[in-house]
Amino acid sequence: MKKALFIGTKFGNAYLQYKSLKFFFDDVDIIEPVGSFYKNKFFLKFFYHISSKVFNYLIYSYVLSKVKKKYDLIYVKSGEFLSKELVLKLKEKTNKIVYFCNDNPFVVRDNKRWDLFHPASKLYDLLVFQDKSRINEAKKRGLKNYFLVLPPYNNNIHKINKTKKKSIDVVFVGTWSKQKGNFIYKLIKLGLNIKIYGSNWEKDKNFYFINRYITSGHLNYKNYSRIIKISKIAIALYSDDNKDSITARSLEIPAIGTFLISKKTSSMVNIYKENKEVVFFNSPSECFKKCKFYLKNDKNREAIAKNAQKKVLNNLNASNYDLIKKVLKNI
Repeated sequence: MKKALFIGTKFGNAYLQYKSLKFFFDDVDIIEPVGSFYKNKFFLKFFYHISSKVFNYLIYSYVLSKVKKKYDLIYVKSGEFLSKELVLKLKEKTNKIVYFCNDNPFVVRDNKRWDLFHPASKLYDLLVFQDKSRINEAKKRGLKNYFLVLPPYNNNIHKINKTKKKSIDVVFVGTWSKQKGNFIYKLIKLGLNIKIYGSNWEKDKNFYFINRYITSGHLNYKNYSRIIKISKIAIALYSDDNKDSITARSLEIPAIGTFLISKKTSSMVNIYKENKEVVFFNSPSECFKKCKFYLKNDKNREAIAKNAQKKVLNNLNASNYDLIKKVLKNI
């Protein structure tokens, strides 16, 4: 019997990867390394911005208390919480240990968040990243145990849209940042009819102006998929502070069958044909003009969305199932 241990959350995209492991292993256990503290804002703020090392012993003891047997694979999704000492102990319980990191552990944006990860980074049998900017940084730090994949989507959740009714003109789903807030504010000032879903938008300096366009709070993956399905156009923005050039949204939105208009990045241009599969922009004004154009041209918009959907579903091999398959092949 093949056994795996998943270390990550029981919600969100992480949980979808846990479920995909079950296609390859007979027995898959799951441990949330900080338990219910994942949803405690005080804990996360302290961990990210003051000191992550304060919690090292607590996390170390908690995780090891939950590990009751040996595994063929330990698949880590919450590597920022695992210290060098903990990873060394976990290696005694498994043949291989892998960390899939969808974030960027090499930037200073999150302050102390990655302090536990860096000393442990060379201990993993494989570090899996989804953005090429991480590979460049990994090389600079002398890491050799890395592997680049596309951001995964889930073919049971981000699936073909069978409904014909699209009640939202333009949507943006994402957590607020100053950069994103400024971009969205400019779109609204230009007159774009847009709906925004996500957390922390109340922090924006122009919140009084954009408030009526916002539905606050985190969307779980089912509600996220539903919102994208009923939208004519979905906007993809990327964080400069995080050096992002692609995210999960970049594949999830086309997989669902919704027209994607994206900030132009090298990663996106390498994947999609411009104006054939995805439409790109470099500024708020260009984004606004193209949104207005494609809202008036249904057939053109729907044809581009269909082309992108075919690309994602038939050519990219980027589902969560494909991700696990690639990981197992490369360890």
